[in-house]
Amino acid sequence: MGKFFSKSDMPPPPEERRKGAKQLGVAGSMAQMFIHSPLSPLLLFACLGMGILGLIFTPRQEDPQISVPMVDVFVQYPGASSEQVATLVADPLERIMSEIAGVKHVYSASQQGMAMVTVEFVVGQDMEASLVKLYDKIHSNKDKIPPGVPEPLIKPKAVDDVPVVTLTLWSSDVDDAALRALSLDVLQQLNEVPNTSQGFIVGGRTEQIRVEVFPERLSGYGISLDQIAQTIKTANSETGLGKVESGDQGFSVYTGSFLKTAQDVGRLIVGTRGQLPHFCA
Repeated sequence: MGKFFSKSDMPPPPEERRKGAKQLGVAGSMAQMFIHSPLSPLLLFACLGMGILGLIFTPRQEDPQISVPMVDVFVQYPGASSEQVATLVADPLERIMSEIAGVKHVYSASQQGMAMVTVEFVVGQDMEASLVKLYDKIHSNKDKIPPGVPEPLIKPKAVDDVPVVTLTLWSSDVDDAALRALSLDVLQQLNEVPNTSQGFIVGGRTEQIRVEVFPERLSGYGISLDQIAQTIKTANSETGLGKVESGDQGFSVYTGSFLKTAQDVGRLIVGTRGQLPHFCA
């Protein structure tokens, strides 16, 4: 007996099959090829094997120590403008630091009387070896330092120097000077916690004495600003003269004392005129 097929069971003609392939697009055609291809399971097992090998041979560490050496070089240039500092100090120092092997980036910031040059080494460089190379480079180019520029200050930085915990102190009752004094005590207590590295304080108002002068009065008394500054600097000192022993007791002898209040500064004699002393206040 013959077998009859319905119209729906018969395969579509070639024209309709080509039309359906065009409707699938590039992604659909590739997916259809991989679905019916016998190589698809082999490719799947090959990718799985490569992933397992990568997982086995890739180095892993629970607490990885990443070495990213970074050094800040501070240079003082008293009396120079920001443009002069950038031209005479920062730019030449950047070129010199760029010549060091293993340096990745060098950038600087200049302001009036001071410049900071940051040297970033390639990840993985040893900190001690990088510092040795930087010190050698600076000392071998001392002849290029402009006159009046003192020895630069070099401060290394590392990943551990990045703050992990930041505490903010605020109050509506006390001023910023009292908050800074309180933060010093808090920082001292935090430094006693085991496994802490270092801490620093940002903001607040430090305790200081401000001396305001009137230039017209100074010229009338024949007193200069340098004379006032030298008087305060000389008075704000304490010197040890030695020890005195008497029997079973010993005493340390000091001369002078540090200035602690504004009244101490006001009692300083900055000059005389007509056998009369002139005080700061």
